Amino acid sequence: MAICSSPTRTRTASIGRSPMRPLPRSSTTRRTVPGPSTSSAMPPARRRSASRSTTMITPTSCPAPSISTSPRAVPERHTTITTMVESRYWFAVAAAVLAVVATRPCFADEGATLEGQLVDAVSGEPVGWAVVILDERDHHAHADAEGRFRLEHLPAGLHTVQVLRIGYSPGGWTVNTPAGAVTEVTLRLVSRSVTLHESVVTADRSNDAVSALAAPEQVIGDQRLRQNLSRTIAETIALEPGLAQRSMGPAPARPVLRGLSGDRLLVLEDGGRTGDLSATSSDHAVAIEPLTTERIEIVRGPEAILYGGNALGGVVNVVRGAVPSERVERPRGAISWQLESVNSGIGSGIDVHLPAGPLVFRLDGSLRGAGDIGTPDGDLLNTDLTTGNTALGIGWVRPWGHVGIGYSLYDSDYGIPPDPIGGHPSGVDIRLDRRHREVRVGLHPPTWTWLRRLELIYAHSHYFQEEIEASGDIGLEFGVLTTNTEVRARLAPIGPLRNVTLGLWGEHRDCNTAGLVFTPDAEETAGAAFIYGEWLHGPWSTNAALRWDGRRLDPAVEKISDEVGHIRERSFAGASGGIGVERQLGSALRSGVTWMSSFRAPQVEEVYSEGPHLAAYAFEVGNADIGEEQGNGLELFVDWRGAAGDARLAVFRNTITGYIFPQNTGQLSLRRGDLLLYRFTGLDAQMWGAEAGWQVHLTRRLSSYGTVSLVHGELDEGDDLPSMPPLQGRIGVRHQAAASFDLGGALRFADDQDRAGRFEAPTSGYVVLDLSAEMHRVAFGLLHVMTLSVDNALDTEYRRHLNRVREIMPEPGRSVRVLHKAFF
Repeated sequence: MAICSSPTRTRTASIGRSPMRPLPRSSTTRRTVPGPSTSSAMPPARRRSASRSTTMITPTSCPAPSISTSPRAVPERHTTITTMVESRYWFAVAAAVLAVVATRPCFADEGATLEGQLVDAVSGEPVGWAVVILDERDHHAHADAEGRFRLEHLPAGLHTVQVLRIGYSPGGWTVNTPAGAVTEVTLRLVSRSVTLHESVVTADRSNDAVSALAAPEQVIGDQRLRQNLSRTIAETIALEPGLAQRSMGPAPARPVLRGLSGDRLLVLEDGGRTGDLSATSSDHAVAIEPLTTERIEIVRGPEAILYGGNALGGVVNVVRGAVPSERVERPRGAISWQLESVNSGIGSGIDVHLPAGPLVFRLDGSLRGAGDIGTPDGDLLNTDLTTGNTALGIGWVRPWGHVGIGYSLYDSDYGIPPDPIGGHPSGVDIRLDRRHREVRVGLHPPTWTWLRRLELIYAHSHYFQEEIEASGDIGLEFGVLTTNTEVRARLAPIGPLRNVTLGLWGEHRDCNTAGLVFTPDAEETAGAAFIYGEWLHGPWSTNAALRWDGRRLDPAVEKISDEVGHIRERSFAGASGGIGVERQLGSALRSGVTWMSSFRAPQVEEVYSEGPHLAAYAFEVGNADIGEEQGNGLELFVDWRGAAGDARLAVFRNTITGYIFPQNTGQLSLRRGDLLLYRFTGLDAQMWGAEAGWQVHLTRRLSSYGTVSLVHGELDEGDDLPSMPPLQGRIGVRHQAAASFDLGGALRFADDQDRAGRFEAPTSGYVVLDLSAEMHRVAFGLLHVMTLSVDNALDTEYRRHLNRVREIMPEPGRSVRVLHKAFF
């Protein structure tokens, strides 16, 4: 890793795995790295060492049942972060704790309590091992084996309650909790195939509504998450409406939503930035392990503006609950393991919550290893991977809120398949290391009447990645220090307005690159202010958001590049926003329209890049004069949720001024004759399409489900946009053979993609058969869930358009996956 100095300032930040010193930019250094030993506990790898998932909380709305009442760094693990960074981190921890303790007298240790029992609506028997959710995500509790639960220190007033349990509908009740009192309820749950009308326990919804407008559009959890749980977050959710995945092999995969990916589709972890580089290039992996995921939320519409002004595509929020914010009465958690035949893969994970008075400790860890992917045409070389992840979170939970800290490690070694043109005929190995720290404070004292919740978040990520060529030399290194801060306040109702949320957000990134490139080191500073609110009136509901963003890019050296242009400091600022209007057309039907406006400043890599990027099959050249993006999107939708099932249809159109992307010039680089030249450019573009999803109960035990997605993108100059997914979808059936066992099958399909971008090869359509089965049992005091999936059951040979290695080998062949989870 190199840190450059300029005549005007000197950088002292440490990014690599050891203290760093300046490296002259006029020279390049190559280093040979000895290959680490191979672990016998993992599937075989060529040059790399081998190095929970709880039940989902799903805040979706649905009919409810009834209720009664360098020189670069040496190849060793990171050992240091600079003293400055560490001091700032622990200063933030101390400041947060002291601020809360200092104001503690203002927080009365009183509040409402909700306790009760979950029972089957038909038999009346207790239903245990469920999750009780209050106010969508503010509070939750786990029911014991007898279905009993207790939620303490709640704000007085109305609350929305949902329950998640395998085989039952989540429901949706409204409960009134008076201050200083204990409210007892009995919640009657109905099986997934039966839906009754909603009952209200008490009071008027207008007093304090928690609107479904603020809930995620899609929540992937529970059975959906287990049956699709795969090696990456992108592959796990790729079959949801409007979603696809961009990949360069099994490890480096990122979601694509309505044709938008990269920085236009934010991938978050517990609502915060991940600090990785997955948004910048297709060879960079998302540093989140699916095995430790509780649920995955897809957020679109005005609420997405809360997370970023560039979220025209939306937000994928991976919820892990890394920092505890709720009390637990007893130790609980889950142990899981997974096997996969297509690559001899094995994965295991554990998630534990331990109570200690007002403290809650959360520990999770996972380990995943796999060999090369098998296809109907042979093995895809250099696609093995080894990933390890561990995290520790500590939460101090009191009636007025919580203070918590978390620390996590994520290490991954994975391969990039050979370049079809020959830039690296043996492939490239990636070593990725991320260390993440965060402090979270949530205040919701019962005595506050004007403020429902105040959140403060500080996060710091230390990310390092090196790309190792077949010879063992380091071809490229990346180091990024990312610091995020956020303050968010949710206000009590103001007249007709509900869920009014105000916030400030800031980010600082120190980006460093070393290797056979000429990209300068740079700092990136960003800030934003935002507001969100909802208005309800009879059958009409409206939500809206407004955000202002500013960003500054500051290279370490100002210079003139023949390829990039005048490398200098750049500043950008702009507004984004959105408004959505919905109308309830009946008890089961609603429709609406959403308008979004986005602002996106270019990233450091898009402005300053210059040099070969072997793992991306490209010689990349930035554009020092490139401008910002401004997008506008319009969506119309119809949503039906009734006793027989649910369905949603949406059509959309997005126009983007100055759409930034690496354009394939069709020419080989003069500096590297084995790599194609890609130049970052900004051109006007437009996208339009439609998507549909449905689930229909054909009989009491048999249901049908499906998704269909279509998007088309083109540049205003007439060319088709590259990397656009074709018409694709899935149609399946599911049979609940018994109360604790179900099985199903689905056809996964895609049409021909003959509207390819310039110099992009078209792909043919395909139809693939997938099978699955799931069983759950209570044994030895644990809830066991076993899932069996057979992907590509007929071993069909096919190629996905968004897979960069499709010219080398087809997609994976027949794969049997087994997942076992034990909840305690």
